[in-house]
Amino acid sequence: MKNLIGIAIVFLLAGSAIAQDTVTHARVFKKFKVNLSLGYAIPQYSSTTTGTNFSGGALFAIEPKFAVIDPLSIGLRAEVAVMGHVNTNTSNNSSQSNSNGKANGSYLLTADYYFTSSKFRPFIGAGGGVFITANIDSNKVNSSNGNIPRTSQFGFMARAGFELGHLRIGAEYNFVSNNASYIGLKLGVCFGGGRKKTHL
Repeated sequence: MKNLIGIAIVFLLAGSAIAQDTVTHARVFKKFKVNLSLGYAIPQYSSTTTGTNFSGGALFAIEPKFAVIDPLSIGLRAEVAVMGHVNTNTSNNSSQSNSNGKANGSYLLTADYYFTSSKFRPFIGAGGGVFITANIDSNKVNSSNGNIPRTSQFGFMARAGFELGHLRIGAEYNFVSNNASYIGLKLGVCFGGGRKKTHL
């Protein structure tokens, strides 16, 4: 009889441990979401030959994501960042201006790691993929019948930020060769990926 009681206690404890483990590892968030972001692009470049310093610009990004587990999501980021600068020279009562621009389009495979499962979720992330860079010089475009030179190259990205509910705020550094690196400061929204109803 004592043996039967002991066996029953062991099974009860094992069942309780399994139940607790199931609750601990249950998914809190939905697996799929899409991030839409707008932001400010800060180029990390200045021309030593022309003296042109590229100022900031605007960026737009869309990133569908899949949560492998709650703390880890993988995604595909498609982003366009446009930056420019206008030089104005005044001499002999005449003014001349020359506009220079740089446009970056990118497709990156990304991964984000979240530190919490609460409503406030700080994260760090990284990614790598293809950057397509176009340099725009008004003088060269006018003299070349509108042809704009483009280059494609591999680059990578590191980022950090947080999500608060469906609001997403972050900063990214895009490492690209040929003087095309830039920082992106982003404000976005997340469609999907919210908490499951059982965890409200």
